[in-house]
Amino acid sequence: MKKKNNYFYDSFTNLMDYALEAMSILTKGLEDFRNINLLEFKNNVHKVEHEADVLKHEYEEKLAKEFITPIDREDIFVLYDNIDDLIDSIDEVSYKLYLRNYALLPNNLNIMIEKSFEAIKSLKEIFVNFRNIDKKSIMDPLINKVIVIEEEMDKIYEENVHDLYVESNDYDKNRTFEKVYSYFEYITDKCRDVCKTILIIMYKNL
Repeated sequence: MKKKNNYFYDSFTNLMDYALEAMSILTKGLEDFRNINLLEFKNNVHKVEHEADVLKHEYEEKLAKEFITPIDREDIFVLYDNIDDLIDSIDEVSYKLYLRNYALLPNNLNIMIEKSFEAIKSLKEIFVNFRNIDKKSIMDPLINKVIVIEEEMDKIYEENVHDLYVESNDYDKNRTFEKVYSYFEYITDKCRDVCKTILIIMYKNL
């Protein structure tokens, strides 16, 4: 039983490692954005997303055959989907930058990239401690940390978008940059969504 528990707990952290890897590749590419090949950049991030999809499918196949799981089977499936959605949101950034052939990024994007990375790292920390899903005193602070980061990102997004339209009358450019900001705000939204699922599971297991 303990071995099976470890397997499912480890599966969550393993999938989160792919989220961190995708975010790391995305971040490094954006640091040298003027000099990157957008197609290669997109493909590098998408490769990680595809590998995560393959692993998720393997976990789901194994889950379908298990009779005993540490938490409800359907909850594990939902968490797999939530983490997959998070990785997809990271992949979406490089895809959209390539699709729309961006040559320039908006100012103050670094703080949004950092916040996204921080949210993903903090989310993984929740899964590292997921064996304590029935211990509210342990889980609550970890979950709240991600929620706070997401709220901070909402505020940063609002301020940055507002500043765009205050500082420039170039509506097309502003709309283009607003979309870039929204990509990273969406990543933290996905982290929050995973936390919502975890909260539901936690209260079911108290």
